[in-house]
Amino acid sequence: MSLREKLKALEELQQIDLDAGGLRGEADTVPARRAEIEAGVAAARKAYETEKARLEDNERERRQIELLLGMERDKVKKWEGRLGEIKTPREYAALSREIEIAKKTNEGQSEQMKALAAAAVELKKSLDAAADALSERELGAQDELAALGKRAAEYEVKLRELEARRGEASKQVDPALLSRYENIKRKRAGVAVAPVVGTTCRGCNRNIPPQLGIVLQRADSVETCPNCNRIIYSAEAVNPPAATA
Repeated sequence: MSLREKLKALEELQQIDLDAGGLRGEADTVPARRAEIEAGVAAARKAYETEKARLEDNERERRQIELLLGMERDKVKKWEGRLGEIKTPREYAALSREIEIAKKTNEGQSEQMKALAAAAVELKKSLDAAADALSERELGAQDELAALGKRAAEYEVKLRELEARRGEASKQVDPALLSRYENIKRKRAGVAVAPVVGTTCRGCNRNIPPQLGIVLQRADSVETCPNCNRIIYSAEAVNPPAATA
């Protein structure tokens, strides 16, 4: 295998690594998006439970007041029944005063019951709205989570395919050159090989010495960019344009 072919294999290897890196980046967004969707459902459920608890508190308070009010009204009736049995004006006045106080208290309780009943109507509306929002969020989440699961499976398949292709491409590169490639890739954000177009290294977008450009045209040695230390090659020499008829 000529060095030109080895450089071409190295170019292919890097493209596979870049494609795999891009896929991994996309795949890495899936767990975060899944957590975001689940958090949205949890927030909607919490809002629903909050409204439900508020309505239950309202209903509980109304039952307590209704029970107490019933007892107080019964007490007033009993007291009013006793008025005809009282013999002294002093006792009559005292009991009448207690009855009047109890009636005013009961009136206050009745007004509170009306206010709670009115509040219950609004609370029921809020609960219904929260229930609708939760249902909508759950249905949307179900569809989106299914789509995410499908996407994650597709990423996994594509990554396995790229891994297989990488294994084949790696066999076309000398072990020493492959080791050098891996070392540079770790240091250069995943890009170890760069084409030179004209006199410009596309890895760092800086010019290389003219003499180095001439060497690259021969494609008979492995060279590195003096600026970014990536393995460089002449794009024209490694991938010459097709001859025209």
